[in-house]
Amino acid sequence: MRFLVFGITDIGCVRKKNEDRILVGGKVFDQGEASAEVCEPFMAAVSDGVGGERGGERAAQLCLDELSKVSYNSLTDMNEVVTDIHEKILTAARATENHRNMQTTLCAFALDEKCNCICVNVGDSRLYRYAGGAATLLSTDHTLVRYLYDMGEISAQEMKTSIDRNVILSSVGGENNPPKIDVIPLGEKFGSLDGDTVILCTDGVTDYIGKTEIEVCMGLDLPFEEKIDAIYRLALSRGSCDNLSIIGITPLSGETSKEII
Repeated sequence: MRFLVFGITDIGCVRKKNEDRILVGGKVFDQGEASAEVCEPFMAAVSDGVGGERGGERAAQLCLDELSKVSYNSLTDMNEVVTDIHEKILTAARATENHRNMQTTLCAFALDEKCNCICVNVGDSRLYRYAGGAATLLSTDHTLVRYLYDMGEISAQEMKTSIDRNVILSSVGGENNPPKIDVIPLGEKFGSLDGDTVILCTDGVTDYIGKTEIEVCMGLDLPFEEKIDAIYRLALSRGSCDNLSIIGITPLSGETSKEII
């Protein structure tokens, strides 16, 4: 089976550098668009270098560089993979004083040789599944406000407006605690639902648009890449103050595979 993977990563409206990275077609990108047609097995991912920490962009780059080296298959233990990457980032950070405590989020989609899918999440980047006109959030943010909401201490509206909404509780590379690694099954077989699409995005997108806007953009009568581009451009048009990254993945049929970078 073949799949189209299309991604965009951008500096956004305010930042002076891009601390986001995307993994598309086995290659890591720090700016612009990337598109690849791939066969199983494969992985795609977004990483967002933690703002306010030194070397966030280096942590995001190293995270996806290491992930790109993994020959993913049905026997791969993604907990072990992410833990190993975490240790490598720690080692690299300790070797350079200016990059101590460099950290990144990681949100990845992995499909094995049997077309079984899992989602992996650390931090506050997000993974949605869009099908049948509806988008479903599969990942859970590892943030302070999400923790307080789950404990019943703040409301859903307070989550959106809290000054602590960008405080993350788990990351890859953080010195204080090992990462909380969520490995989430996709559910029904990927490609079995109408319009089946997986969308990965950093908070530079999801802080500015929600599930409804994703559904509207994905429902447009446009080629797949332009639907993903519409989500990105909507977040950008709303003045995203952060770097923005998004990847869309959908099954294909028909012509011979190709790669476009």
